[in-house]
Amino acid sequence: MKKPKIRELCEALRSFFSRPFTTTFPLTAHEPAKKFRGKPEYNEDTCVGCGACFQVCPSKAIDMVDEIKDGLGRRILIHHPKDCLFCGECERNCITGDGIKLSRIFDIAYFDEKDVQDRIEHELLLCKHCGQVIGAVKHLTWIRKKLGNLAFSQPVLISRFTGEIRLATGAEESFSGETDRTDILKTVCPGCRRLAFISDEGGER
Repeated sequence: MKKPKIRELCEALRSFFSRPFTTTFPLTAHEPAKKFRGKPEYNEDTCVGCGACFQVCPSKAIDMVDEIKDGLGRRILIHHPKDCLFCGECERNCITGDGIKLSRIFDIAYFDEKDVQDRIEHELLLCKHCGQVIGAVKHLTWIRKKLGNLAFSQPVLISRFTGEIRLATGAEESFSGETDRTDILKTVCPGCRRLAFISDEGGER
């Protein structure tokens, strides 16, 4: 058996008397590096419920559920840490830039997944005629502010703006039977607005 080389013996002695490079977690709290990519978390103030994070998540770790009950709708975004790759695509593609952020939380062990799920809810705007989802109210408000005066070219954004400033329009958003030309400025989905245009032009649906 060959004797160990001097270099290897020195490395062994140096390693034996030096401090370990690992942390003492969980005995003491561990502080991750500043650029550590931990559990994503929603920001209630800046998330607008657009669903971009749900669409770009490569591991499908984010669910988007639209619930409609009694004429009212809500959108629920749920993040599942067990499926997350912590890749940061949700943060990178967030339209507001701050709606969802990767935190520095790494200790996400659990008995019940609901204990570590991050979720956020938003009110939905529904078509007054057919009841289909148009979008999250907060998302539409964000778009209107982003577009500025250009928002007045979109009927739904106009209705949102008049509602925000509590401007009485005198036009009740009610429908009787089929939609017609007078309904295009009401809170309706693109499909119903298209049918209103076609009906007004005398075309086939």
